[in-house]
Amino acid sequence: MIQAVSRRLLVLVAAVVTAAAALALPTGVAEAQERNLVVFGDSVIANPTVPEYLAGGLSSNIANGQSSRGSSGNPAEGCPQGHNWGRGAAERLGMPAWDYSCSGAVSMSPGPQFSTQVDTAIRTGGLTDATQRVVISTGFNDTYNNVQMSNGQIIQSFVGAMAPQVERIKQAAPNARIQIVGYPSITAGDHICLFRVGPNVSDRTYVPQVNQWQWQAQDMQIALANATNVEFLDLKPSTSDNHMCAPDDKRMWAGLVDFYGGPGNLPFHVNDRGHAHVAHVIAHS
Repeated sequence: MIQAVSRRLLVLVAAVVTAAAALALPTGVAEAQERNLVVFGDSVIANPTVPEYLAGGLSSNIANGQSSRGSSGNPAEGCPQGHNWGRGAAERLGMPAWDYSCSGAVSMSPGPQFSTQVDTAIRTGGLTDATQRVVISTGFNDTYNNVQMSNGQIIQSFVGAMAPQVERIKQAAPNARIQIVGYPSITAGDHICLFRVGPNVSDRTYVPQVNQWQWQAQDMQIALANATNVEFLDLKPSTSDNHMCAPDDKRMWAGLVDFYGGPGNLPFHVNDRGHAHVAHVIAHS
């Protein structure tokens, strides 16, 4: 009788210990053990709507490390997102997307830090041994915020800030294929087209700084990829004719006021056509 009671007691203790261990796991870890694609970056990839961007795109929640995984696949509360090329690539590859991208993201400037996205991904279990792909699109916000630096200084500072974050991602997701995804073409040489108020009718404004920044960001991303031995996915060749001044039926980068280039969320950002194109490029890379 005593032995039977002891056996039942041992079984009960084992069950309690197992349940306690399961409850002690960080939120989202069990869910994340499936194959997934993780998204990091700035507003260009996050792609929130204008009201969402204004209401929460630069919220302090993410900067303070507050997060929860929502039903939309957004584990970064305070950083609204829309359907974007990271999520589109995940759909094409047949896996869920865990999207940590956040508007205004920077690496070496004041603002929402890229490192916080990595903190949140690790804490919420988005990066695991089962993670198959990691997509990173960031850098542009660090160009115009550091105009006092030379091109070489910006590249060195960006790589210095970002390389440790890429290494953290590698450690948390050792089996993942990591891709630094560049930006689609923005300008027509040194010109941008801000106002599209008629079919294929627009201004053509000389702003060489934007062209400089897009290529500076590209140089930063290439240097980071080389320094960390990960992939750089160059979008400039496949979007060379789809910039802000492209015809209405080809444009992938919206102007400031753009009623004719097709649907999209944010002005002066990639439109739906552009996100679909980049998602296809990622999925087939």
